[in-house]
Amino acid sequence: MYKNIVNQTGKKRKHVVVGTPIHSSKGKVIGQVIGDTYQKDIVTGWILSRPFPSIASDICSLHEAERAGAVYAEFTDTLTGIVYRASLVKFWDLGKFINFGYGDQQTLGLEHYEHRRDPNFTSHMDAPEYADPTSTDDAEIKTLNIKSRATVGMRYKPGKQTPRQLALFSRWK
Repeated sequence: MYKNIVNQTGKKRKHVVVGTPIHSSKGKVIGQVIGDTYQKDIVTGWILSRPFPSIASDICSLHEAERAGAVYAEFTDTLTGIVYRASLVKFWDLGKFINFGYGDQQTLGLEHYEHRRDPNFTSHMDAPEYADPTSTDDAEIKTLNIKSRATVGMRYKPGKQTPRQLALFSRWK
């Protein structure tokens, strides 16, 4: 796996590659091969929902991972800590070819992956601090002053004492 390092601002993760680096078709390091496993970090938004729930990977990087000795592909969701693992043979046999404008990719449906949670997963986001719900300090309580733009009172039809009915998204009727 990657050795996680958080940069000074804490916004992005940096990785130290400890295995064989795997490059995208554009030359950027996107994963690594450690032992017989191609490992890559993803985020939840990268999991495809259409045409079916799946994870896609660049075909060039899959071939490079195979040449480096990988037998399995392992994708770690950095937001949830879920690890998706499948053999590369499944990628080629059961996967589908796609190209959404980001290069040629091979997808494999989520039902073909083994799912597990990474035991060493720690979120890089801090949990918010909440006040003690048992405190009775009224000095901290502030009233909300909300100004509404809703009409006050009733509007009547001209010359009649029956109220007008408001239409939901249009003008008065």
